[in-house]
Amino acid sequence: MYLVGARFDDLDAAQAALMELGERVEVDEKDLGLRPLGSLRYEEPAQGLVVAGRFGHGDVDQVVDIMRRHGGEIVFKRAEWRTPRPLSRASDRGSGRCSWVSRLR
Repeated sequence: MYLVGARFDDLDAAQAALMELGERVEVDEKDLGLRPLGSLRYEEPAQGLVVAGRFGHGDVDQVVDIMRRHGGEIVFKRAEWRTPRPLSRASDRGSGRCSWVSRLR
């Protein structure tokens, strides 16, 4: 699965992209959404919206085309990491277990 998201300035355009994605791409309803864009600049209100979802690898190009056609700017497109990342605990270091984790640090 791939995670793809696009920023939109206009609610109507974002909703149109969302509707077209739902009609043209096989996607579970819970894996597709529209949310207001957040901001870390507290003195300025957040502007824009994000349409994002989880899509099959074969659908990514079509998803990107749909989002761009409706005025979206792609803000992320990446493979979903489905396996849990290894945890590093102090007891694992030097014990021989998960030695590759401590080498990455």
